[in-house]
Amino acid sequence: MRYNLVPIISIFAFAGAACAQDASQASTDAASSNTPICGADEAPYRDLDFLVGEWEFFTNDGRKIADQTYSRREQGCLILEDWRTLSGETGTGMNFVDPATGKWRQVWMSPRFHIDYSGGLNDDGQHILEGTIYPNNGQPSMEIRGIYTRLDDGAVTKEFLTRASSDDDWSVLFAGVSLPVKTDGSD
Repeated sequence: MRYNLVPIISIFAFAGAACAQDASQASTDAASSNTPICGADEAPYRDLDFLVGEWEFFTNDGRKIADQTYSRREQGCLILEDWRTLSGETGTGMNFVDPATGKWRQVWMSPRFHIDYSGGLNDDGQHILEGTIYPNNGQPSMEIRGIYTRLDDGAVTKEFLTRASSDDDWSVLFAGVSLPVKTDGSD
């Protein structure tokens, strides 16, 4: 029994040409837009721009414990946080709008623990994230809530709460205020 392969080969050739044309058009469309959607100058993508810069972190009793740097990266799609305590501990947070949920997500890593939580601005302008904190020493994970509140003077209060299960009350992991580093010599 013999088969005539010419029609089948023609179908594959036509499909291949159509796919190549679609890929070429997609490449042209992507090249014509230099800004990815996550780099757009609109909400929610610019909601955390107020954090970009150099900061000093103080506990609620006024004791400085850390320096922070927030920088915009990846064409505006990522806000990277570097945390350095005065005692030498470090941590890094990647903040981005998750395309699957449209919410801000932070993935944090330090030698002591890592955090994966998400959320966004509430009606009062607070940036609230909720998720899970995982100790890197094998201890059980806990729920975590981070609350960032921008104050009128440019400072940002930060409160981080944890609980072992949804039946437990929230307890303060740590809290304080970040003050922008003044670079122009003014007080």
